[in-house]
Amino acid sequence: MRIPGHQKRSYTWRWTAALGGLAVVGFALVMALVVAPAMRVQAAATVTTLASRTLSADTAGLAPGSGVYTALTGPVVQEGVAADVSGAAGTTIVLSAPAGFEFNPAATVTVSVSPTTAAGLKIDDNVGCASPSASEGAIEAAGTITIYFCSVSTSPSTITWSGITVRPVGGGPFDVGPCGAAAWPSGSITHTGTAAIAGVPPTYGELAETSGAAATIAVQIPLVNGLVNAVVGPMGVCVEDQFGNPAVGKPMTWSISSYPAGATCQELLAADATTNDFGLASTLLRLGHLDGNYQVSASSGAAGPTTNVSTASGGPGAACAPPVPPTSTPAPATNTPVATNTPAATNTPVATATPTPGGPTATPTTGPMESKALVVGCNPMASTYPENTAVTTIAAAVSPSGALISIWKSEAGVWRGYSPYYPEYSDLSEVDRLDVVFICVDTAGSFARPKI
Repeated sequence: MRIPGHQKRSYTWRWTAALGGLAVVGFALVMALVVAPAMRVQAAATVTTLASRTLSADTAGLAPGSGVYTALTGPVVQEGVAADVSGAAGTTIVLSAPAGFEFNPAATVTVSVSPTTAAGLKIDDNVGCASPSASEGAIEAAGTITIYFCSVSTSPSTITWSGITVRPVGGGPFDVGPCGAAAWPSGSITHTGTAAIAGVPPTYGELAETSGAAATIAVQIPLVNGLVNAVVGPMGVCVEDQFGNPAVGKPMTWSISSYPAGATCQELLAADATTNDFGLASTLLRLGHLDGNYQVSASSGAAGPTTNVSTASGGPGAACAPPVPPTSTPAPATNTPVATNTPAATNTPVATATPTPGGPTATPTTGPMESKALVVGCNPMASTYPENTAVTTIAAAVSPSGALISIWKSEAGVWRGYSPYYPEYSDLSEVDRLDVVFICVDTAGSFARPKI
């Protein structure tokens, strides 16, 4: 088929235009491939080692603090990609201390960069960047540690600070009154320099202050007087450091330091091993079987002792047999004949507790039992049941039924309660041996427990 000349020219123009368009697209793709490496995706820098520490108030710079500085490890900053740290030559990388803390201006702090080749970023200790390198001494002040940024990296670099030391500015007190809730200074080490850091990590380390050593101890909750063999307390003490802050987590030593001659049964129950976050610790005292004064002593480290006295009356009560230490270790028995043909007891009735309507059923307890009188109100009563006894067993041993039972759980520092009438609101599930249970009744009754 013949194609007219004007149509040939039309097709020729269209192909020329199409090829020209393809050439433009191809050129654009080539340029994109050339420019793409320069338009990199920025990645955030990270702090791989935080310069974190909890500092004792005893090291505070203000008297009576020692002023001793504590060494930090790091921080260490890792670029995600090259040039995460950027800026004009002479801009600054500055670490700033949080309020309440200060760096040692006389310390020798070194900032080093890896890689140390031309691919790594470069720093200097002077604003002019006259001799940039991969390792320089920083410029220290009480609030800041400064180094000058000189050139960006072409390979992801790591920046490491070493030799930083810090201390609290003051020691407090940071609470109101004896053993109050302390507002301890704490905060982040941050970057406040003019150099840009991609992602700007929010912290380069966390600093916090805590109490110093125990310096004073005083009775916060005194003992009350009671009947012989009764449990009284709690006796609470307040432990503070030399600044008057609550001394947190300090070990406690308790003892019954004096009691009437010949008295038995006296013992400390659930004595706290350490002070809590308020510097408080407590114990309960079981009075002995004789009338007179029973003195409890409490110490914490160099603080103390402090003492308190409870006077027992209404005695004498039932005495407790003192333990008799063994005089020798018996040798293992040998060749002991085994009795045979011993008729097994059958049809032996097993004592079970009669369930109280609407209340729990007691688990039978072997061994001799004793009955302790309950007066109207709340009665402190030591449990002599085995470890991990269900509170329902304790409740079922109370007459009349339906008592409200609560216990001070010293390891948790909270009260736990139980009532058979409202089990859905109960938060006490079990009781250990010698836990002091407060049994509250609205009519006089009794509590059955194994004899000690």
